[in-house]
Amino acid sequence: MDESIREKAWKFIDTDISIKKGLSRKIINVRSLAKYIIANQKINASLDSVISAIRRYNLDAKKSDEIYSIHSVLKQARVAIRTKMSSLLLKRTDFVKTKLGRPDKLMDFQGHDVIRVLEGSQALTIVIDQKNFEKIKSIFPKDLVLEENRKVGMIEINYPRILKKTPGVFSIIYNELAENGISIIDALISSNEHILIVEEEKLLKAFEIIQKLCG
Repeated sequence: MDESIREKAWKFIDTDISIKKGLSRKIINVRSLAKYIIANQKINASLDSVISAIRRYNLDAKKSDEIYSIHSVLKQARVAIRTKMSSLLLKRTDFVKTKLGRPDKLMDFQGHDVIRVLEGSQALTIVIDQKNFEKIKSIFPKDLVLEENRKVGMIEINYPRILKKTPGVFSIIYNELAENGISIIDALISSNEHILIVEEEKLLKAFEIIQKLCG
């Protein structure tokens, strides 16, 4: 069988969690799936060759174990959302880092205010409650503010410890959100915690998608 046909078929399956789940449970009609893949991916191949690729994917023990592991991680994950958030994208300078070094001086933690700092090599993103947006923005000179978004939402996912030994968990989530037209503005991964920042208007939809994956 042509290696490129197998690669295309397997890649298509890898990016669709519902198909992977159906194959792992042996409840998908392989012939129908092969026709769908040929039409969707515009593969110039015979139906039998794509059916063969799908069957070899489904019978691969490593792949089956991987599917099971990813689903195990997601089922044990806890998901929460925070609404009415805003974000500031700042240049990564010593001044900015000094100010952010003492978040207790910026926020009222006793009042349950929220602040998250997502750090990159060239810039920093601060995610804060909308009510504190102007207060926090005023701390930084205008030339250090690269971008602002007053209406974002935050999804927090806490995974079990087996996450570190389970490849592919994040790609499943990102692919599902992308398939539903949801872009991730920013993201942070720290140990078993995963934070996603999305547009406020799409927050509920994103939350429902991730909840379904974790169900």
